[in-house]
Amino acid sequence: MSKTKVRTQQYHAKFVLDPSGQWLAELEELPQVHTYGRTLGKAREHLIDALALWLDIPAEGAMGQIDFGLPELPDHVEETVQRALAEREIADAINRSASDSVTEASVALVHDAHLSLRDAADVLGLSHQRVQQLLAAAGSGRSQSLESTTKSADDIANSLRKFLPGGEKEELGVIAGAVALGLAIAWIESRAK
Repeated sequence: MSKTKVRTQQYHAKFVLDPSGQWLAELEELPQVHTYGRTLGKAREHLIDALALWLDIPAEGAMGQIDFGLPELPDHVEETVQRALAEREIADAINRSASDSVTEASVALVHDAHLSLRDAADVLGLSHQRVQQLLAAAGSGRSQSLESTTKSADDIANSLRKFLPGGEKEELGVIAGAVALGLAIAWIESRAK
């Protein structure tokens, strides 16, 4: 008996807020599968159950087949939401880059400058326990390589580019690339000293 891998269909959920305050939910590919819920969470749950019934499969199997995008919103609200999501992505990329830099600075202060954990913590404005954790996470050698610095810089640049597509904003995409390049050059220069 041979097992063949069954390819599952991916369905896209569509959510619309009804004037009564209920979320109407349906699958774009199967409009016959539709439901509602008082909250988006409940509408998602009900849509999973409805698809499971339609396909005659367990709910767990239907769950992975639905792509839950953003609900339909007024244009100005959707623009605000998209901007907030993009800015959060940018902030996350910057936080990852800053975290890598703080780890590298901790290693440099303790190993290269031969400071105690407490003095390194004082210089960085951290607790000595946090510096100890960063050193442990860094392992036996340096915590950051050129590749991880470049990746962090690229993350920031890509996040900015997503946020700033086209038009006047495209100049800021060039700035994002310059920021990424600047971070990589600064890392290289710091290693050369």
